[in-house]
Amino acid sequence: MAPDTETLTVGAAARRLGIAAPTLRSWERRYGLSPSARSTGGHRRYSLEDLARLGAMLRMVNQGVPTAEAASVVRDRLYPDPSPTVTSATSIAEGTRGRGHLVPRRAGRSAGGRSRTGGPGKLADLFELANAMDGERLTHEIARSLDRSGAVEAWTSRLVPLLVGVGDQWERTGACVEVEHLASDAVAGGLRYHTRRAVERFKPDETERPVVLACLEREDHALPLLAVAAALAERAVRVRTLGAATPVSSLSTAVRRIRPAAVFIWSSAPGTADLDALRTLARTRPSYSLVVGGPGWQAPGKPDAWVSSLADAVDTLVRAVRT
Repeated sequence: MAPDTETLTVGAAARRLGIAAPTLRSWERRYGLSPSARSTGGHRRYSLEDLARLGAMLRMVNQGVPTAEAASVVRDRLYPDPSPTVTSATSIAEGTRGRGHLVPRRAGRSAGGRSRTGGPGKLADLFELANAMDGERLTHEIARSLDRSGAVEAWTSRLVPLLVGVGDQWERTGACVEVEHLASDAVAGGLRYHTRRAVERFKPDETERPVVLACLEREDHALPLLAVAAALAERAVRVRTLGAATPVSSLSTAVRRIRPAAVFIWSSAPGTADLDALRTLARTRPSYSLVVGGPGWQAPGKPDAWVSSLADAVDTLVRAVRT
């Protein structure tokens, strides 16, 4: 390994992967996924190839593959180093590829993000627009898809395949992180625009208690929350979106002030799913329904409130508001 190749400590590697450091140590102890590099002082460090191997394992776990099986698959494979100066900025694709984790089973691009323009009224190819760095048109086409199909269908069939596609592109090449940034920003912009329009169109009942959407403190990936918000707006449900990396103390304060009918918490990876934090979350009168979604909650054993798809999340939250 060249001396100027980037290496990471356990804590830094865990942050890069979006998991807890104890999880990484457990994988090393149980499955032999040890760091292969050494610092000048002889301390063990994770190389970029190690990170690529662990990232592949994490994606398999997020898809529902048992951890031990995923480890056995990746352990002896070679993973070429990506560029040491590039980090995947949109790990949403990693956190949304699994079976039903607010998204479908991984879709082929021809079924969603790679829909071709073939005449009037046809949808443009989102993947090509992202690679052309045409952010304005990409945002427009995303908003058009949402308006045409609704939030659940558009997220499932077009937006997730787009995010998976640009994530795969970065993984293969170690480049094009700027495309990931642009695609993520366009998806967020399109979802927010659609939500505003849905609120104006369907006019939520101000007497109904709202739904709070949040991620816990270690979760930085909040795009799925925007998809839930857009779908709830179509059902005329009031929403308060707190977004990524919300400390449980702040979430508790918000719950006390808002008095919601339901709280939905998203987790993309096991290191961001904190059952102990859920147990300390403030309770109110009248009570609220606590609902969790995302592949991160599978590792703790899928809490009772876990929902497996965007449609299920929306239906569960609507019932909490109206029953």
